[in-house]
Amino acid sequence: MAHEVLVLSWKYGGVREEIARTLESRGCRLAEREIVYPVTEDHLCELIRDVDGLVTGLEPVTKKVLEHANRLKVISTSGVGYDHIDVDEASRRGIAVCICAGCNNHSVAELAVGMMIALSRRILEADRAMRRGEWRSFFGQELWGKTLGVVGLGRAGKSVALLGRAFGMRLLAYDIRWDIAFANEYGISYVPLERLLRESDYVSLHVPLTPQTRSLIDEDAISLMKPTAYLINLARGPVVKQSALVDALRAGRIAGAGLDVFEVEPVTDNPFIEFDNVIMTPHLGGSTQEALERTLFLALTNVTNVLNGLPAHCQVNEPQT
Repeated sequence: MAHEVLVLSWKYGGVREEIARTLESRGCRLAEREIVYPVTEDHLCELIRDVDGLVTGLEPVTKKVLEHANRLKVISTSGVGYDHIDVDEASRRGIAVCICAGCNNHSVAELAVGMMIALSRRILEADRAMRRGEWRSFFGQELWGKTLGVVGLGRAGKSVALLGRAFGMRLLAYDIRWDIAFANEYGISYVPLERLLRESDYVSLHVPLTPQTRSLIDEDAISLMKPTAYLINLARGPVVKQSALVDALRAGRIAGAGLDVFEVEPVTDNPFIEFDNVIMTPHLGGSTQEALERTLFLALTNVTNVLNGLPAHCQVNEPQT
């Protein structure tokens, strides 16, 4: 009997026939379920029964959900973050958890730098003025010669740093693990977080959400930043303390922000809509056609490998047997 795989992410809705063919070629089949988005915890409890593999977006794979997963052997995200999965519970139940590392870092990096450019050159403000029939000057600033501080020099952080280097920026990085060879090759200086915040004109966040990084950027952190600096967050919403950022923007303590992630998603009560110096996108960091193709291929490979007794790529846990 073929292994049944549930694919949740709405991003793959247009390629379900391709997904089904890929799974069939690997001895599996696509689970046919009526999926209602956004997928709630209770809905996922219903969907996950009698499936062997799961491909997720950001759906909540909690302990309660896993209690209903009577046949589940493997979960693969369609990105790199996995804070929405109870990995400890999955491990206890013998379920492998995998990610799609290296598939969307270029997409994330390009959006981060795009936000920097748009904020610096006041592109959205100018566009809105033009649409109102106004013709006036908007003076911004160049990225050239400015300092870019990358918090989390992993795959996405490195891609951001390389783009910053191409713009002639000075590069600082903060991370708990150092890649000295990469830093030396590209002229990146590892520094304490406090120094990075003080010296950077742009602070770009690319860390996973952990107990240590939750509210990493709070009132104290923001108080260290230059009043002319911009904060860019394409990591996870709770890495930034939302109330602290709102207060800082209202008081003019920083120049602006680019936000792709938020404390609660999807956003319903958005406190940032009052600010012209904030650019917002609905968690689009990895949403490019190229990243979609790469993550789909790797996620399906992860799941089918495990179901066929082969090693997964990018597995983040050690399931108990």
